[in-house]
This record gives sequence, structure tokens and C-alpha cells, in this order.
Amino acid sequence: FTQAKRPLRRGAAMPKFQRQATHANESDILQIIDERFEELEETVALARLIPQIHDRLFEVEQMLKRLEVAGPEAKKGPQWSESEPPPRIVMPEDDETWEPHLELQTRSEVGMKDVPTGLSPRSMAAHSPARRKSKKITEISREKMSDVNEEILDTQTNEYYSFGESTWDLVMFIGTGALGPMGSLQTLLLAVVNVLMQVVFVAIAYFNFTKPDVDETSVVDAQRWRRASGHSMWSYSEVSKESLAERVCKLDKSLEQSGIQVALYENIEKYLKSGTSGLEGYFTGQVLCIVALICWYLMVAKELSHALALLRGVLAMPTGPTRIDTRENPFTKAVHYRLRCVAFRRKVFSTMLFCYRLLAAGVLVFVGTFFLVYTVSVTELILNAVALGIILDIDDLLFDALATTPGRHLVHQLDALPMPSLPRVRGADAKSVFMSIGIPCLTILVYVSMLGPFVGTLQEVSLAMCGGNLGFVWNVDKRRVVLMAPTVGGGWEDQDATKVYAVEEGERIGYGLEQADAKYGVWLSDVSLVGDLTTLSLAESIDLFNPECGDVGDAEPMLHYLRFFLQNESIQGCADAAPFCTSISSLPDYGVDDGKGWATRMLCSETCGCRNPAGENLLVQGCPYGSGRACQVSESFLEQRQNGVCLEKNASSLQQFAPWVQWIEALTSYGNQSATLAGKQEALLIAQAMWDHGCDFQANLNAQNISWGNCFKWNSSFGWDFKTLEVFCPLSCGCSVQTLDSSCPQPFGFSCDELDQERCLTWNQQHYCPGHSPSVEGALTMTSTSTDPTEMAALFVPVQLALVSSLAYFSGAQSHAVRLDLAPRGSLIVGSFSIFLVDETWNIQTLSSNLFSTSVDIFAARVFHLLAAQGVNTTAAGIDITSLGRPSLLPDLGRRLGPGDIDDRKLV
Repeated sequence: FTQAKRPLRRGAAMPKFQRQATHANESDILQIIDERFEELEETVALARLIPQIHDRLFEVEQMLKRLEVAGPEAKKGPQWSESEPPPRIVMPEDDETWEPHLELQTRSEVGMKDVPTGLSPRSMAAHSPARRKSKKITEISREKMSDVNEEILDTQTNEYYSFGESTWDLVMFIGTGALGPMGSLQTLLLAVVNVLMQVVFVAIAYFNFTKPDVDETSVVDAQRWRRASGHSMWSYSEVSKESLAERVCKLDKSLEQSGIQVALYENIEKYLKSGTSGLEGYFTGQVLCIVALICWYLMVAKELSHALALLRGVLAMPTGPTRIDTRENPFTKAVHYRLRCVAFRRKVFSTMLFCYRLLAAGVLVFVGTFFLVYTVSVTELILNAVALGIILDIDDLLFDALATTPGRHLVHQLDALPMPSLPRVRGADAKSVFMSIGIPCLTILVYVSMLGPFVGTLQEVSLAMCGGNLGFVWNVDKRRVVLMAPTVGGGWEDQDATKVYAVEEGERIGYGLEQADAKYGVWLSDVSLVGDLTTLSLAESIDLFNPECGDVGDAEPMLHYLRFFLQNESIQGCADAAPFCTSISSLPDYGVDDGKGWATRMLCSETCGCRNPAGENLLVQGCPYGSGRACQVSESFLEQRQNGVCLEKNASSLQQFAPWVQWIEALTSYGNQSATLAGKQEALLIAQAMWDHGCDFQANLNAQNISWGNCFKWNSSFGWDFKTLEVFCPLSCGCSVQTLDSSCPQPFGFSCDELDQERCLTWNQQHYCPGHSPSVEGALTMTSTSTDPTEMAALFVPVQLALVSSLAYFSGAQSHAVRLDLAPRGSLIVGSFSIFLVDETWNIQTLSSNLFSTSVDIFAARVFHLLAAQGVNTTAAGIDITSLGRPSLLPDLGRRLGPGDIDDRKLV
């Protein structure tokens, strides 16, 4: 009875897995309880009247005795109103079966005078004062429901822990007689398996899901992808006419590459909802993540609440040998179990179990937070949130699947454990307040420190992949100049900053920037040109975009490239960049000076002297310089060659010659570089040989067994691009008709070996050739009767000198200005002469008039006079001068003498 009157309070903690009620509703249950209480109260009321009846009988007995002694004068019958009834016998209390509200009242509370006479025992019980003061359970329930307030609820609320279907609950009874040895062993195995599975889950999540798949490196990777492949010409689709970047940003599922980028961008867009508007735009992935986080924290909080309740309930039990009693519910007739005492060791085990569950909950909160926050896919986010709950439900799953039947029955029928109440203030207890504050604060902290920055990273990745203009493609030629063309897509490779700037400009075309305003991109009219031009070699690219070997760096867009290469935005043209013309660069890595010298010579070829084969700048690396290239076919270069002479200075003269000295200094500078350059030692040796020996340096180098190449080509192992030396040493280098594609001098377009054939005169470091230099042209003839070659050979030189002297004398010129070529034809000797105006004061008409107005006899007389003065006898040879005049007056001799007409006895 007393146990039946101790049902769980409605404010107590409910079990983890509550069994369903067997009655329809609360009113039916309360009605049954009322009927049962009426029967019990009638029995109790009758039992409470027995002491009173005993007292009345005792009074009657005493009255009868007095009547017997007093006789007739005694009063008749007991007088209920004269005195209080005798005190009743108080029944002994049973703390376990007697509740305070059923204690027997004192004699003053119940008197026989208050009970009507002539009543049956049941009627007497019904009219008892206790019965009159009691109320039905239904009435009490209705009264409490109507009159409940904060104070009453706070006073009457108690906390209980109800055992549920959990491995953690069952493990508390390992080693008790309730489970048995095999049941305890199986429960222990379930607990071990539970711990192991949770550890495995947590470890896998920790080592695999606590690092974001999308972070700051993903932003860099996205930029690299876009600049390397997204707009690359090689990724351009000829079928769709779209670049790879645009196809990815359109989520084109037909792509044969960049599937990772498509999946990543699709997940990011679904997460961010950046392209949506209206109500849909508010339901983003981060909102779902926040909801998932709150749900996860609530699940962990629920698990912690159960763990704490179990610990509190166990610790609140009396300490002693663990004992479980049985009892029967007087209402449902069901057998229940009550935990009476808990051993100290089991309390320690419960504490350790709680510490483990607390530690596991903390780790799960940590790992689960990272797991959810760093999930990009919305679908996976929902699945992950559900999957995390499995880790917390492992104990329930193991219990449902593997727990023993007695163990199930035990936890089902165990009475709830009372717990000491937590502190409460105005209806709020410490646990609910802590959870209500802790979970939102933790969620806000996670959002500020993790989720917010992660969403920002996703936005940066999205912008890096698909932001800005997508309508272009790019490629880079051998000059490192970025060629671009408009399309519906485009991209570029992130190898140097010029491409970065060019592609960034391409992204802004149509977004505040026009093609004509591009500073770094050289825009072409057709996409096909971008691919074709980038197949050219470095030399071909330089020649194509600088066909005149000029200063292309003076105009846009190459001026911006010049500024970029020289890292100086103040440069206004090639004149400002001239100091870098002599800077040494190392290819292909553009070392030593970061490619400044190479870039300057490429963009400012004219300023750097690439058109002048004999200029002071030895370096031509970057210039369109070489056989058949732009510089060597330029008018300036050809003019320099034509103005050159097929003569050489000696070593001492060359040491005073500025260009020669500058070349030696350039070689010395190259050899003294600290960087690792091919041919540095050879450069120093060559420079020293050039200084010491002049044009004879070749013999000196060959004597030292130094393989330096030749006059027309440096040793290929040196790795340098210098001008060649034939321009200064044409005779030592053997300039001839076979070296017309070199830098050899070509005065009047003739090679050095053609000057004699063309009857040219060299005087005062200058060449004079008929038809190219002002001159008086003429011819003369002589006869000889001698047939002895030896005799004629001895006379040939003196006769020629006398003829030259006479031609100069009669014309009014000097002997050094006369070129005379004699050719024997049997007994006839034919002479062709040219008198060049080597002196600007001379007049060609005067010279011609003076010479050709002289008769042959006078001319011959002076010739023979000069020969006689030298002691030369011409009588025996029978030499006679027969004619002197213009070539037109001698038709048969007026033609120009060919190589076969002049023998080795000619005199210049």
C-alpha cells in the first residue's frame, strides 16, 4: 500500500526509453486509484475506531464497578458529555508502510461523541473525521492543476533517473547476481565493443575530417587552374567555341577534363546560393550547417545529461553491498526491482564511466564541429549530421541487438533512482540554464572562428574560378609576350607576372577596360593566330614582332613590357632604358640581371646598337641579330657594311679604338660575373688576347689550344650572344664572297676579294671604285717587239710606275689617286686606268681635260724619260705607246677588263 502511494512525480526525470501506458488516459487511471483508495480508507477507518471502542468499553467497565459499590444512588449509564473519553491506544508506526498523512490523530481530533450512534462499521468509517477531511485523487489532481504556481512546483519537483535500454545502464550491474556470470561477461563485452567502436569512429573523423577540403591553398589552386588551364589556348574547345573556364562555370557535364573543378564549383554554388534571389537565397549551406551544429550539440547534451543523471543517482544511493530488492505494485500487480544500496567500488566505476563519457562527448563535439563546418556539399552535410548520431547511439544499438533477455528485463523493471535536486532559481535549474547558454555561445563561437571564415574562403574560391570576364583565350610566344584573342572564354598559365597582368586585363575587357587600352596583352584578330604564333621559336618571334630591328619599346603596349621588365614605371621610352643595353642576361632562366638586358635589347634594338655591326655594344642577346635576321637586313646595317673598309688596324691602334676597347671590356665583364655562366674563363682569355695582339689574337688563342670558335661564330658551348669580330679584322678573318651573310665589310657592295676585280683603289682607309666613286676613266695601248717573258717581266713594274706618274702629272692629280691595270695580249699591251677624286679640291672635268688634251707623243716622251732616269732601257724590248684616250674612243679596248685580262704583273 505504501509503495503504491509513491508514484513518480510528474516533474521527475523520465526514463531514456519510456514504456507506453496500459490505460487509455489519465482520467481512467485516476478513477481506478480513487476506487482502490476508497476500499483502503474504509479498512483503515475501521481499524482506527478499535482503540476508541476499547477505551469506551474500559469506561463502561469502570462505571459498572462504581454502580456496584454505590448502589442505587449511582448514575445510570455513561454520560458522553461529562468527560473526555479515555485516551486511545496509539498503534506503533512503520516507517516503511505508514505515511505522514495517515498517522493516527490524537484523542482531541476524534471522539466517540462525533460519531453518530446506530451505525454500521462501514458507515462509521465513512463518518470518521479523517474520511471527512480526505479528498479523492481526482479532486486533488484537479485542485493542483488549478492552483499550481512557481513556489508549489519548485517545492514538489523531485528528480529521478529511470534506467533505459542502454549498454551504459546495463553495465552498472556487471558482477551482481541479477545478470549471472555469463550475462555479466556478455555485458562487459558489449561495453568494450561500444568503447572500441566509438574510438574508431572518433579517430577516423579526427584524422580525416578535421582539416578543410577547401582552404586558402584552394584559392591559390583555383587561380592557378584558371591561369594555367581555364583560359589556355590548348584547353580551348573548337566545338563549343568556349574556354575551359567558361565550360566549368556553366557546370558543363560533357567536359573531358577538370571534373574536380566542376564538382567543387557546383558544391560551392549550392552551398553559397550566390546566384539566387528571394526567399531561396536565405536558405544557404551555412544556415543548414548552423542548424546541424545545434542539433549535434543537443544530441551530445542529451547524452551528457543521461550520463550525469546516472552518476548522480548512483552516488545518491546508500553505500553498502550492492542490493536489489523486489516488490509488487499494488495497482498493476507487476513485480518491480529497487536498487537499495550501491557498493563504493561500483560508485567509483560509475564515476570513471561518467568521466569517459564526458571525455568522449568533448571529443565528439570537437570532431563533429570540424566535420560539419568543413563539409562543402549540402547533401553530404545532411548525411554527416545524421551519421554523427550513430556514434552516440552505438550503446543503444548494441543493447537492442545483443543484450541478454534478463538484462533487458532488469533495466525495464528497475525503479527510478532519486537524485538530489540541482540548484534552482525562479523555476530555472542549473543544468537547463547551462545548456541554454552554452549551446548558443558555442554555436556563435564556431560561426565566428570557423564557419564565417570558411564561407569567406568558399566565396574567394568561387570568385577565383569564375569571377570577371571569361571571354578570352591566351598563349605566350617565345618572347614571353602574351598573345590574346576575344572568345567566349579564356585563360593563362601563372608562370610570370606579365601573364598575370595580361590575363587580369583580359578579365576586365568589357568591364571598364577596352582592348585598345590593354597594357600587357597583345590582342590579335583571330584565335587561330594565337596558336600559330606561339609555335614560333624565340628568334622567329623576335623577328616577327620587330621586323625593322627598331625601338618597339617606345610605343604601347611594349612600353609597358619595358617598364615591367626593368621594374621601373617612370621609363618613358628606349632612351631611358639605354643603360641596360650592356647588361648581361643568362638564358633561358633570365638570370644575372632578371632578364633586364635581354628585354632591353629585344624592345630597344636600335638604341642598343643592334643595327651597327661595329658599334660599341658587343651584346646582341635579345636583338633580332644574325644571318638573314631583321638587324642584318636593315638599311642601317647594310649601310654600315658598305661604309666599311677591307683593312685592319694594328694592335696598338686598336687599343686606341673605342669600339674595340668596349668589346674587350664587355668580354671581361662577362668573365668576371659571379653567376655561373658558360665560357667565363674563355671570355677572359679572349679579351686579353684581343688587347695584346689585336687582329692576330686568333693565332694566339690557337697556340694556347683554346677552342673559341671562329671570326664568324663563337663556340656554341659558351652560351653567349655577342657580335662577331670579322667587322674589325676582315683580312685576318678572310672575308670574301663566301662570307656575304656575315658582318664583313662590303664597300660598294663588293666583298673584300672583289675589290681588285672591280679595279677599286684604297687610299687613306677608304675605298674608291669605278662607277661608285668620282673618277676619270681612260685607256692606253703599248706595243712590244720582245717575246722573252723574263725580259718583259723585268720591265713591267718600272713601265707601270712611269705610266702612273705620267697620268697623274698630265691630269694634275697625285699618283696615289691613279689605278692602272695592264694586260698583255701578245705583242699588244692594253692598259685601263682610273683617276679618283681623292681630294675634294679636285675637279673631274679639269682632270679629264688636262689629260686627254695631251698628245700621245708628249705623254710617251715623259714616260720614256722617267724610265731612262731610272736606268731602264726599253729599246731592246721595242716598247712604244701607241694611244691614250677615253674608253669610248677605243671601241676595241673600251670594255672593262675582266679577271682573265689581268695577270699577276698588275700594279695598284
